[in-house]
Amino acid sequence: MSSFFASSAPGVTGANSVPKPQSDDARNAAPEDEHKRVVDFIKESPAARYTFDSRNTKDDGRPTAELCRLRPDGGVSCIKLAVESAALFKSMQSLGFFCALPAEPHRTHMECNAIAKG
Repeated sequence: MSSFFASSAPGVTGANSVPKPQSDDARNAAPEDEHKRVVDFIKESPAARYTFDSRNTKDDGRPTAELCRLRPDGGVSCIKLAVESAALFKSMQSLGFFCALPAEPHRTHMECNAIAKG
């Protein structure tokens, strides 16, 4: 009699033999020098709200993203990075930021806010 849980794949003997997921630590990671630039930029104003465009743009065939922060005087400070938006998203998350699309459906940038520690 065939069991519902029996696998038809050769070499697989049950649910416990499912391969462990691979880590994505290196996947979509920003190069170390670009991540350091993000860290240094955030250190200048860690509580600010940050934004970056989620569209991939290319300059000279290299991926680029622009990370900006809103200043208290209403202005904006930005740095241009040689990373794709997925890598910038991952860097921001690693620094304790929650990033999401804004509520307005026509907007394409990501907004990042520091997660309150406590």
